[in-house]
Amino acid sequence: MFNACIESLNLRELDLSGRKFTWTNSVECPTFKRLDRILVSTDWEQKFLLSTVEALTREISYHTPLLLDTNQAAHRGNTPLFKFELGWLTKDGFFYLITNVTCTETRGNMPITRWQNKIRGVRCFLRGWAKNQVGENKKKKLWLLQQLDCLDRKAKSTLLLRKAGQEIESKRVLSVELRKLLR
Repeated sequence: MFNACIESLNLRELDLSGRKFTWTNSVECPTFKRLDRILVSTDWEQKFLLSTVEALTREISYHTPLLLDTNQAAHRGNTPLFKFELGWLTKDGFFYLITNVTCTETRGNMPITRWQNKIRGVRCFLRGWAKNQVGENKKKKLWLLQQLDCLDRKAKSTLLLRKAGQEIESKRVLSVELRKLLR
């Protein structure tokens, strides 16, 4: 039924680069599947001829996030997206900092305008705070993700070695460290 719907709407899947599969169950003998896909219409594809789909590094999810790039500048520019990290909630003094930022006076004639300005202020503050206070965590997170990604890619071509202290244990330890960092 799903395939019939796709066919009736004349949708086409964009080719994925970076990985062959988008889901794994992360067990000792993992299962790999291609569950996540990006489907587009002919009109959309003609409008964005240079579009690409890249598989990103999965963090602690079984799913691999996909990045659709139309190769066109975004209307707001290509500024990095704001991403709230759950690990921030465990930092000493975090709630106090946010309380101070949200208690400041914001401009706007209407409540929704004041709310939007307050949220912009919090986002701006958190970007600066994260750069200054959480730089080491970002470096560690990047390193952990790179190591896990390397083991994921290796697992797709061969079974991870069962030798003591080898890849399976390394992957488990890296995943535990990443979860701690993300909380």
